[in-house]
Amino acid sequence: MKTIRLFQALPSRSARIFRALTDPQDLSAWHADVVRGRVEAGRTLELAWPRLGASLELAVERVVPGRRVELSSALGNLEMTVENGGVELCHSGLFDDDTHAGMESSWRVTLSILQTYLGRHVDRARHVHWSIARVQASPELCHAYFTDAHLLSTWFGAADSDIGAAESRVSLSLGSALRVHGPVLAHTLGRDIALRWQETDDSVLVFRTLPAGDGGRYALLGWSRWSEPPNAAEITKALDQAATRLSRKLERRARA
Repeated sequence: MKTIRLFQALPSRSARIFRALTDPQDLSAWHADVVRGRVEAGRTLELAWPRLGASLELAVERVVPGRRVELSSALGNLEMTVENGGVELCHSGLFDDDTHAGMESSWRVTLSILQTYLGRHVDRARHVHWSIARVQASPELCHAYFTDAHLLSTWFGAADSDIGAAESRVSLSLGSALRVHGPVLAHTLGRDIALRWQETDDSVLVFRTLPAGDGGRYALLGWSRWSEPPNAAEITKALDQAATRLSRKLERRARA
């Protein structure tokens, strides 16, 4: 049994944080793309990511009003506790090393989206676009393509510098015309990244990898937004094109 423990400071009162952890509409604004069910002891909650072909059913084991939620699923046991001006997360399960590293990184990204939602977009619905690349590459190699300025320029766009640690700043382009400026929200070495995209009303752009089940991986570009920029269609098209370029780059590298 392995355990992931994380704390995320949040810019809200305790009651509003607890609501974000338990209200299905709030959960879909920062966690899963689709949420069904109710967070009540004895009930079930379904989390789904339709574009990724993924879903998860959780049993609600216990709810301490205003303070804690305890859930269980095929991925283990999850506790989320409102404490110290934020949320403490404890996720325990029978993880292998790759799953454990990926799950911890995924939670860091997800909690950073929660922070952005409560701090800048509270009570707004979230729209999510996923661009997916099937790749034959390790998560560490994908991470290099996500962060190294030279490698970014081969598939995403020009970067002023490498993408650094959380709270550092990024300046890069998507393609030739769309600028991306903002802080790094989450960065797990060898894994995933989340950026706040200021030019698109403080949306969140994530670079992630997931196992594909046959030894390969999916490289994912996820764009979470709580408003509709006038150039949203242009952006989603550019993200899809970038994911295709990344897949081709990594495919050529695997053949070399």
